[in-house]
Amino acid sequence: MPSSPAVTERAIQIASVLRPLGTNPLTREQALAASKLLDVHWTHVYRLRKRFLASPVVSSIAPRKKGRKHGTRLAPDAESIVQSALHEWLPKQRELAHPLLDLCTEIGRRCKVAGIKAPSRNTVAARWAAYREEQAALLANDPSAQQAPGNFIAQAVLDIVQIDHTQSDAFVVDPWFRRSIGRPWLTLAIDVASRCVVGCYVGMERPNAGTVALLLSRIALPKAPWLKTLGVDASWPMQGIPKILHLDNAAEFKSKALRAGCVQYGIDLMYRPVGRPHFGGHIERLNRTLMQRLKGLPGATGNSTKGRKAKKPEETAALTLKEFERWLAVEIAVRYHHSPHRGLMGATPANAWQTMVEVQPPRELRPGPEEAWNWLVHFMPLTDRTVQGNGVTIFHIRYWHPIFAAWRVERKKVLVRYHPEDLSRIFVSINGRLYLEARCADLRRPAISLWEQRAICRILRGDKQPVSEASIFKAIEAQRQIVAKARSDTRLQRRETPHRKPKSRPPPWAPAPDPDPLTEPEVDYGKPLKPFNVEVWRE
Repeated sequence: MPSSPAVTERAIQIASVLRPLGTNPLTREQALAASKLLDVHWTHVYRLRKRFLASPVVSSIAPRKKGRKHGTRLAPDAESIVQSALHEWLPKQRELAHPLLDLCTEIGRRCKVAGIKAPSRNTVAARWAAYREEQAALLANDPSAQQAPGNFIAQAVLDIVQIDHTQSDAFVVDPWFRRSIGRPWLTLAIDVASRCVVGCYVGMERPNAGTVALLLSRIALPKAPWLKTLGVDASWPMQGIPKILHLDNAAEFKSKALRAGCVQYGIDLMYRPVGRPHFGGHIERLNRTLMQRLKGLPGATGNSTKGRKAKKPEETAALTLKEFERWLAVEIAVRYHHSPHRGLMGATPANAWQTMVEVQPPRELRPGPEEAWNWLVHFMPLTDRTVQGNGVTIFHIRYWHPIFAAWRVERKKVLVRYHPEDLSRIFVSINGRLYLEARCADLRRPAISLWEQRAICRILRGDKQPVSEASIFKAIEAQRQIVAKARSDTRLQRRETPHRKPKSRPPPWAPAPDPDPLTEPEVDYGKPLKPFNVEVWRE
C-alpha cells in the first residue's frame, strides 16, 4: 500500500524499472526495453528518467496534476470582477448558507451589469479555493503563530495576570471565643511571565465585585504597608498595572465596576472558555500548591468529604482570620517566591521578576495617596441613583453632601461607588471621572460593613420588622454591645478562675478503681440503722 496519497502503485512500478539503469547515459536499446515494461513510448522514458535523476524518490515521478499549469484563460474584465467579489464582497458576508452558490450569483450579477460573459461555477470554485489558501498563508506571518498551540506565554511582567478564587482547605476561628467560623475564601493573582503572586486577598464572604477591587489595589500598590499591619517582615516588590486580566466567567469578573475601571486604566479583559479550567492552568496550579501547604495547619480539612468528616477539622482549628492571612503572606513572600520553579527552568519567581523588570519595567501608578485612592475608587462596586430631596439613599442608609442641595433641584442621576467593608461613606460622580465623598447624613452612625448590613436586614425581615436606617444601626449597636460584654466577661472569668489542669476521665468500659482504705471513711456498725421510706403494700 502507498504510504501517502502522492505515492501510487504506478509510480512505484516506474521507479523499480528506472532505478537499476543507474546514472550513466541511457541508450536507445535500454529505453525501448523500459518502454515495453512500462507500456509507454520510448521517448517518454527519457522524460521520466530526467525527473527521477533530479530527485531519486518515488514521489518525483508521480503523475502530475491535470489542468492549467499557469496563467489564466479568463478575460481580464471577468477576472477583475471575480477578484473584487472575493476580496471586497465576500469578507463582509458573515452568514451565508451556501457560500459558493451565493458567490457565483453575485459574480454573475456583476458580469451582467458590465455586459460580459460570467465565468463558470468551476472557475469561481477554483478562484475561491486559491483565495482561501492565500488567506491561510497570511496566518503564518501573524505574531501569535510563533507560539505553539497549548502554551500560554507572556514576554514581560504584568503582560498577563490570571485571577481566581478558591475556598481554603482550613477552618479559622473567631478572635474572641476561639470557635470555628468556617473556611475563608482566597482570591489570588499570578503573573504568567514570572510566576510571581502579585496580589492576594482573604475574606470570609463569597467573592464579589468589592473583593476584586481590593485585590486590584494589592496588585497596583506597594505591599509594604499591608505587610506591616500583619506584622510580617518580608520583601514583596511585585506591583504595577497589568495589561491583560485573564479571568473565568464568574459574575464578579463581568461586573460594571470592573469593566469601567479597566477602561479608565487601559486594561484588557480576557475570559477563558466556559467549563475549561485548564485554560487558566497557572492560577489553578498555584491554588493547588497553596492548598497542599495548608494540610499542615491546625483545622486543615481532608482530601475528600469522607476524610473531612473523619478528621473533624472544626475541632482542631486554631488560627484566626488575621493569623491565617499572616501565615499566607509569609508562605508566598518568603517561601514560594524564593523556591525553584519548574516552569522557569529552575529559576525562582523573585529572580525571574527582577530580571524581566530590568529589561522592561511594568507600568505603575504615580506616587501619592490621591492616585492610590483614585485607583481603588474606580474599581469599587458601582450602582446608579437619583439625588432626592433628602440626599442619596443606598442600602437603607442616607448620605449627604452640600452639592446635593443643587443636584436635587434637577434630580440628577449619579454614579455611586461604595466600599464593601466601610459603608460610612460613598463616592458620587456625574461624569464617571471625578468623584465626591459623601458621608452618612447622620454623622453619629458608626462604620459598618455590607456583610453586617445584609445580615441585620435578614434578621429584621425574618422577625417581620420594618427595615429602616434607624432599625439597622440600632440592631448592629445592640449586637456589638453584646460582643463587648461577652469579651469583658470572658477576660474577667479567666482572671478569677485559676488555671487547673482538667482531670482525665477513664473510658466507660474501664473497670472501677479499688477504693483507697486511707481515704475511705470507716463504717460504725454500732449505730442504729435509719430505714428508707418505702411503700408497704397490704392485701
